[in-house]
Amino acid sequence: NTKLTELHVGTTVRVPIPDVDRARGSPLNLLAVIVAYEADMYKLCTEYGMLKNRFTRAQLVPCPENILNYEKTIATAGVKEITVREAAGYGIAGSQGYTRCICKTKCKTNRCACKKNNVLCNSKCHG
Repeated sequence: NTKLTELHVGTTVRVPIPDVDRARGSPLNLLAVIVAYEADMYKLCTEYGMLKNRFTRAQLVPCPENILNYEKTIATAGVKEITVREAAGYGIAGSQGYTRCICKTKCKTNRCACKKNNVLCNSKCHG
């Protein structure tokens, strides 16, 4: 058993993107920079925003070099918090490409994502 080394604030890491959140041709990992470390959990920031979730050391793979600049990444991201799925959608290949509504009004109003896009609701809707 090898002990994982501690990572420091400003280190660039790779965060694996779950396959259900990736589109075809999307990268397997998301690049992020560590912005905080507390209670054995790391808070990360990507160029698209701060990640809502906190990550353990076992979930992160450090990059051999700091690819992302700490100050520039935080300035670009701002205060917006996003999920890993949203960050993966901002990537080169985009998101998986389907809309899903969770409306309770039987898709009668334009608040429904499907009706707004003129798409019939399908099996992915109303989960």
